[in-house]
Amino acid sequence: MVKFNLYKIYPGQREKLIEKLNSVGLTKIGSKNIDGFSLDFYFSDEPDSIDIWWTDIYKEFFGEVEKPKNKIYFATLLVYNTQIVYAVSLGKSHFYLKHFCDGDFGLNLAERIADEINPKMKNSKFYKSRKNKIITTYQEGSGIDFDSGESLHYLRAKTIDKDNWGKTASFGHSAQFSIEIKPEDLPDFIKKIEETLKQKSRIKLPKVIVARDEETKNKLDNLLARVLMGSSQSFTVQESDITLSGVDFIFSDQYEYSFYLRGDRDSQTDKGELTLDRLRRFISEKNINLETQLNDVKVKVHNEFGRDFSVSLKETLDFIDEKERYCLIDGKWYQFNQSYLDFLKEEVDSIDFKEQEEIGDKTEQEFNQRKGREGFVNCDRLNESLCKKYKVEKVDLYKEKILHFVKFGSPKNMNYAVDQAINTVKLLQNNQSKIQINDEEQGVETICLWLVFDRKQKLNKLSELNSLIFHMKLADWKRIVQNARYKPMIYVSYRKNV
Repeated sequence: MVKFNLYKIYPGQREKLIEKLNSVGLTKIGSKNIDGFSLDFYFSDEPDSIDIWWTDIYKEFFGEVEKPKNKIYFATLLVYNTQIVYAVSLGKSHFYLKHFCDGDFGLNLAERIADEINPKMKNSKFYKSRKNKIITTYQEGSGIDFDSGESLHYLRAKTIDKDNWGKTASFGHSAQFSIEIKPEDLPDFIKKIEETLKQKSRIKLPKVIVARDEETKNKLDNLLARVLMGSSQSFTVQESDITLSGVDFIFSDQYEYSFYLRGDRDSQTDKGELTLDRLRRFISEKNINLETQLNDVKVKVHNEFGRDFSVSLKETLDFIDEKERYCLIDGKWYQFNQSYLDFLKEEVDSIDFKEQEEIGDKTEQEFNQRKGREGFVNCDRLNESLCKKYKVEKVDLYKEKILHFVKFGSPKNMNYAVDQAINTVKLLQNNQSKIQINDEEQGVETICLWLVFDRKQKLNKLSELNSLIFHMKLADWKRIVQNARYKPMIYVSYRKNV
């Protein structure tokens, strides 16, 4: 199988991209015209000789042998006509292509050709979470899942049609395919991609959208500057340990870094790790006013695998404005958008939801006692335990391998029942799905929230509950229950005479 890592380039950026390719040592060495497309091949025919960092450390072992240097070749194939421009990344050229590409291309295509039942790996960004970025791998046939506040950045998954797209593909800024075609077949393949992008998406992935308003971006730059200078304590910023370049993960500990001010090479620091302490020391020593010079601060990446290159300071940082839902990704400002809210509604509405009888009980205790007389095991106020070791704080009813967690009131009141159900599931996971009830070991297959509402108008969908926080909790609960191999279920009842 041949791998093709394809970037969709903005047509108006083609000439600027070519200038960049030439400036980093790529020369056009061949060209073809196929079916109305030009295919131009740019190659590093004379790559720089690169110092190898460990040769200095072990120089005594080389004796009279001249210290070796690396030569790393790379290339790009441009495939274009008057309306469409794509680029194939070969070697490290992804470092340059990502600045001229449509960064939404990969995930937009994933929404149309990725098999959501068979994901392989994902990389996500979070807001309102202790997690910042995370890479997740999946077992075969697990189905893709998302946490509250999660925005997808990268996905590797099986495709819905292996004959057209290959068995598995990767989607990020670019899309990478393993497929039996030749470079000369790329114009037809690209036309197929363009036709597919015009189709309605099969799945919705929670994503971020780029901020385009200049006033908003300037406001966010000023906020970031204040945080970096320590004058705003309400936000946190950290160095980025993982960045995505196309479909390639870049880990910061692979390189050494130095800081400098644009237009002032004499300001460059010594090489070292990428840390906020080193950055702040550089800012202080050079008397830099970040509120006016943030975009002039550059980071030089010292790369033993190729030519050194520079990026903006913002490309090396992770920062989230949780209040306004903006985040910094690869040096650009993005916002967690409506796609996440739409995803959340769909997640909530996908939970198995069954309407139960209207009830007249005044309290949860009365309800549980009545259900106990009707064939349920009333666990309310009893001491349940897992393997006679862990006490379960709250399980209300048990029947036919179903644990029921009962709560009366509004969505705000019901958050507690959701938390208790999650805690019980986590304990069950480590105890072979067994629970001790009334001194008898019982099996568990389903986790059920029994929600009793004080409202006259009945629900057609759970998403009709007007509470974003409750939707987030339900989505988390569903994911945790399913990951533990239980079935999530919700019963809904209504109080009489409300």
